[in-house]
Amino acid sequence: MEALLLLILLSVTELSRAQNTTVFQGMAGRSLRVFCPYNSLKHWGRRKAWCRQLGEEGLCQQVVSTHPSWLLSFLKRWNGSTAITDDALGGTLTITLRNLQAHDAGLYQCQSLHGSEADTLRKVLVEVLADPLDYQDPGDLWIPEESENFEGTQVEHSISRSLSDEETPFPPTSILFLLACIFLSKLLAASALWAAAWHGQKRRRWLQTSRLDCGHDSGYQLQTLTGLRDT
Repeated sequence: MEALLLLILLSVTELSRAQNTTVFQGMAGRSLRVFCPYNSLKHWGRRKAWCRQLGEEGLCQQVVSTHPSWLLSFLKRWNGSTAITDDALGGTLTITLRNLQAHDAGLYQCQSLHGSEADTLRKVLVEVLADPLDYQDPGDLWIPEESENFEGTQVEHSISRSLSDEETPFPPTSILFLLACIFLSKLLAASALWAAAWHGQKRRRWLQTSRLDCGHDSGYQLQTLTGLRDT
């Protein structure tokens, strides 16, 4: 009975782990894009990283990470043939594997870093296709040993193409936010300059009016004194 319960527990554990792992398949010699969605509020202001897991339960060796300043996390950073970019406001981490090769196949993680700790955003199993004409032929796949433990997992087919042929993606939310901040700061600066100029002009008019009033009063007083002397 205890052995049966243990077997059921192990099966449930394997199924849970499989459901939490997404398989991305790409063709050799082309680029593969991996997308890791996350809660932007929970992971606000944190750096993100792409790491390769060494063994089924081994450490995750970092491959590339985003810019140290999260405000510049939308800038693409490269480490060899692997690039990373983060849409911090939209909550999407994008990994690009350029010139995909057989040795790129394996188990990876998208991580959110905070201090010396790291939260796993998504577990990814990368499989490399050898022949574009036989996309689903298992004999033409470089499948790592880890994939045997992920039967029935979710598979996402990323469009593989040469980088020179890739379309320019729409700017991520972080870029739009940065541009909006720049525009708003310039608008506020222009408003402040206009307000200062308007107040300066208003003050100059007030001084001119005050001088005219003073001159009019002085002339009236002089005329009154002259009239009194003639009388």
